[in-house]
Amino acid sequence: MASVSLEAYLIHLVRKADQNRTESNRKKAMIVELRTLEFWRAIIAECLATFIYVFLVCGSHVMWPLYSINTLTKSFANGLAMATAAQCFGHISGAHVNPAFTFAMLVTQKVTPLRAFLYITAQCGGAIAGAALLYG
Repeated sequence: MASVSLEAYLIHLVRKADQNRTESNRKKAMIVELRTLEFWRAIIAECLATFIYVFLVCGSHVMWPLYSINTLTKSFANGLAMATAAQCFGHISGAHVNPAFTFAMLVTQKVTPLRAFLYITAQCGGAIAGAALLYG
């Protein structure tokens, strides 16, 4: 009876995990990506995440007549808004929220050019809507 060493078993497990990771990360063609529901869900999630982030952060800077707002309050609002967006939308789209971050993901080839373009468009639209809701 042949015995398998623990080291050989761990090497086998690591190779299998790496193989599964590379198979799941294969890039789809952009035209195929356009037809998936997950793609459009991610675009909408980016728009909503940016909307919530901008609305909460800009809302924390509004001057209220009865309350004084200090820097600590604004800092907590910024951090909690980002944490909320990441928890709510991170599993759907990655919760980039920032077009600069999306551009960095494009440069490092973590997202396709089509996805990056639509993410940036959705983020700009969400930011405009979030700021406009406070203004109106």
